[in-house]
Amino acid sequence: MHKYVHTIILRIVDGALYGFIGPFSVLYIIPQFLMNISHIKARAGFGIPGIKTAGLMIIWFGAALAVWCTILMFLFGKGTPLVTSAPQKILNRNIYSYVRHPMMWSLIFVILGQALMYGHIILFVWLIALSRILHLVVVNYEEPQLERRFGESWKKYCQEVPRWIPRFRKGKATAAMIRPHAEFDHDQPTSIRKEST
Repeated sequence: MHKYVHTIILRIVDGALYGFIGPFSVLYIIPQFLMNISHIKARAGFGIPGIKTAGLMIIWFGAALAVWCTILMFLFGKGTPLVTSAPQKILNRNIYSYVRHPMMWSLIFVILGQALMYGHIILFVWLIALSRILHLVVVNYEEPQLERRFGESWKKYCQEVPRWIPRFRKGKATAAMIRPHAEFDHDQPTSIRKEST
């Protein structure tokens, strides 16, 4: 019981640290810092009618996309976005059948919405920098980790689903082309369990 409580506490602390260092910093602290130190004059929505509202809508779309991805991870991936409870299955259905990293897109949408809402050029600079950072993280860390965990199943998924630009196929979902769902085996890190859909 004591060990279980200790594990839960550690996960909560890890999750809080991840949320602060990750999304909160990327989406709030850094944008606010950049706008405060820059001497560029800005007007909400660049002073153009409708731009501020459009930016706000894009922010909410990005937030909704992040929530959607989290729900899919929990229901079908048996995990969460937190590094301490990562999904135990390859997500290859719904939006994940069109693009491999929709959660990263949610961050991009939020920053784009902020740039439009605040009418601040510096946020477009941050948007470009963040896009490059996310690409490097995905290519050099996240995807190699997934390949080590899921092996051939992950390679097959990558062949069918693009990394960044969604591929929409008429008539059938890409997810249907990957029948088995790969699941990480805690006891044998290099093995892949198959379960039919």
